[in-house]
Amino acid sequence: MSEKPTPDNQTILLIDAFLQGTISDQQQAELERLLASDSEQRQLYIDYMQVHNGLTTWTNETTEPADWVPQPVSQAHPSRLRSPRFLLMLVSSLVAATLLLSLAYYAGWNTRADSSSAIAESSIDQPADETSQPQTDHIALLTQAVGVEWDTNRNLQAGAGLSAGWLKLKQGTIQVELISGASILIEGPAAVKLISPLKAFCQFGKVRASVPEQAHGFTMETSRLNVVDLGTEFTLSLDQSGSGQVQVIDGKVELHSTDSQSTPANVQSLTTGEGVQFNQRGTIDRLQEAILPLINPEELSQLVEQQQTQQFERWQKQNALLKADPSIIAYYDFEESSNWLRTLNNKSQQKPASSSHGAIVGCQWTSGRWPQKRSLEFKRTSDRVRTHIPGEYQSLTFMAWVRIEGFDRWLSSLMLTDGYNDGNPHWQLSDKGEMILGVKTGPGKNYFSPVVLQPTDLGRWIFLVTVYDHQKQEVVHYLDGVAVSHHEIENPIPLVIGPAEIGNWRPQEHSGAHSIRSLNGRLDEFALFGRALSADEILQLYQTGKPNS
Repeated sequence: MSEKPTPDNQTILLIDAFLQGTISDQQQAELERLLASDSEQRQLYIDYMQVHNGLTTWTNETTEPADWVPQPVSQAHPSRLRSPRFLLMLVSSLVAATLLLSLAYYAGWNTRADSSSAIAESSIDQPADETSQPQTDHIALLTQAVGVEWDTNRNLQAGAGLSAGWLKLKQGTIQVELISGASILIEGPAAVKLISPLKAFCQFGKVRASVPEQAHGFTMETSRLNVVDLGTEFTLSLDQSGSGQVQVIDGKVELHSTDSQSTPANVQSLTTGEGVQFNQRGTIDRLQEAILPLINPEELSQLVEQQQTQQFERWQKQNALLKADPSIIAYYDFEESSNWLRTLNNKSQQKPASSSHGAIVGCQWTSGRWPQKRSLEFKRTSDRVRTHIPGEYQSLTFMAWVRIEGFDRWLSSLMLTDGYNDGNPHWQLSDKGEMILGVKTGPGKNYFSPVVLQPTDLGRWIFLVTVYDHQKQEVVHYLDGVAVSHHEIENPIPLVIGPAEIGNWRPQEHSGAHSIRSLNGRLDEFALFGRALSADEILQLYQTGKPNS
């Protein structure tokens, strides 16, 4: 014997019949009675109809996906389950999944299992529980880097956000500002693990910590003792055996035993000018003579300025070579003479068409990779550079130095043709951190890289290159001079650009949610080569143009 439907289920069944057009006069009268007599049933009806309308709109928009919208995965076959009751269950699942994905998104960049941390590196000698896992919540900012050679799989640059994890330097000096207000200088070789805004662990290296009142209690841990700052500045020098020195430059610190059961008896205080030395056995002795403090922030700033000047001069030499390159179609170096100029000149010396000079719309001039370098900032959905590149090309190389400030939407334009006709390329980024080259070949083909941009890449200058190689029949994506993915071209065709935009898109024939693809960030160099650059050439361009090296 079947159970009598609950009021909610009964209302849903009646609404299903109404939407399918199979409702009888008796059922319609019953539905009207329920809605007239019960406010909860009226609200259920309103919610159900809103979901139905939203699902109908979504189905209409996605049943036949447009080829100008990149589709990274194949479309699923239509389900045989088409009843409104199943649709409601599907919608409920979609809503729940959306909430979970939203929480995952705002808690971090992405939740892919193969995402690798840009900072965290396992130490060879480090226990497994001390190996940092990929994190997405920034607790610090890398503000300066001079002469740095990283002992990690990714070269971080000044401006990068830092999550909890290891900072490992083979050489050089960096400045890290934690969100608590504490600031630390780290001189390589060094391995320092950021744990929280008020805590770090030094495995070895030299550290100078400046701690304002707001970060009172900042702790630098070691394997032998913990240094708790009570204001305002101290240095720590630690070799790989665990022996080291601590000196207070100004203020007061406490030295705590690493024993979790530490008592006042094994807490030692140091004030301005005082210091201790300790060894791997845990013996602590007072310094008889003050040691020289490490480099201070003022000296670091001077070194940064010298380095930036040298790097800019090195780039200028490369800049002259690129202008003379006979294969370059369009070269925008963003080195215009005035903030009032609204033309981005194609600096190629190969007598470029006048239409290839870019028309700046909305973008504002600002600094680039170095203080001496100029760039354009793309912030609003109206900001863009309009250009026109004539001709057909068997192979193309797209190159850009860009600083991404955030992903405001699913797709962010690097360069897109106005239309999406045969041979038109669309070069862009996804909000997951994928590089995408779309080429219109019949239904259209999109070449997605893996997720290569991480949260630590926001706010730093990155070097993006994509090669469309007709001869080898492959597309290759590069990040910072290194190939990150290879893709076979099944049906290579000549590429045609024509009217196009840098940093935005003005579609000729398309509209909808994905037609807005404005970039949020800065560009300070952009080039198109009418050939496929080799891996060695791309690496050389990166090495010569990278900042903070």
